[in-house]
Amino acid sequence: MAYNKKASDKAYRERNREKVAARKKAWNERNRERIKEKQKAWRERNREKVAANKKAWNERNRERVLAKKKAYRERNREQTAESIKAWRERNRERIKKTQRAYRERTRDRKQITDKIWYEKNREKVRMRAKVWYENNRERAEAKKRVYRELNREHITKKQKAWRERNRERKAATDKAWREQNSELKREHHRQRRAKKKNAQVTLTAKEKEKLLVLERTRQELQMETGRSYHIDHILPLAHGGLHHPVNLRILEGTENLSKQDKLLPEAIALAPEHFRLYSERVSPDRAWEFVRQLAAGLGLSEDDLDSLISGKPLKRKPTLEDFMA
Repeated sequence: MAYNKKASDKAYRERNREKVAARKKAWNERNRERIKEKQKAWRERNREKVAANKKAWNERNRERVLAKKKAYRERNREQTAESIKAWRERNRERIKKTQRAYRERTRDRKQITDKIWYEKNREKVRMRAKVWYENNRERAEAKKRVYRELNREHITKKQKAWRERNRERKAATDKAWREQNSELKREHHRQRRAKKKNAQVTLTAKEKEKLLVLERTRQELQMETGRSYHIDHILPLAHGGLHHPVNLRILEGTENLSKQDKLLPEAIALAPEHFRLYSERVSPDRAWEFVRQLAAGLGLSEDDLDSLISGKPLKRKPTLEDFMA
């Protein structure tokens, strides 16, 4: 019978399994670097084959791979998070480029998907936006202001284009708003008039509410009595009187028309308060401009004006002494 080396070697390994394993382990320990280099060189030569084998193995053992990854993440939660964070820091530009490319590829599909989702969840979206706005009102208003400042021309063009496309709708909306908010409309008109005459200061929320209450009261009086009532500026706008609750009152229309721009004693009494409001909410220069404006309306000479500013007693128009007190 011919000698068979392969069969003899196999039989030897079967008889001396532990001895062979120990020898192999010892050899691997002595030649660890050599083995690594050899394996690396083989992987470099067979990169595609290795990748294909790995992919095929992962496909066959998908559940096992996922379970293994999940278990590893659970055991090494902090380490995994740090590794992901470090990778993102190193590959920030790559991530942005990938995300940008993905958005470009899926733009049309995303728009359609978003539109469908929004149609299904319109109320939910509005409610969520309303809750967020209530909780972050100052932040939202600041964000709007910044956006409007940076995109003023774009917003103007967009609004104009929308009005051109929706003329009838805009007219109907404006009419409905005017009917429901007549006091706001009239108040807005008064504020515009005061702004043109440079007789306006920044108002607090409470002061704005007082103006609306005053206008509502005027309207109710007209409805109850059938007579015309006006909101009167006690110190007229023409002489620097402010559009501010302290300077407003309700008068019958005939009385207000007969008063016109006259400077009555009650108007002079409000001068110190006007001076304070102009100083605090506009500027000291505007406050002194108001002084000159009022003095001109009262017919004071330049000498009298100098006396008024310096605090000396006036020979004429003594009602203004309280003004600078």
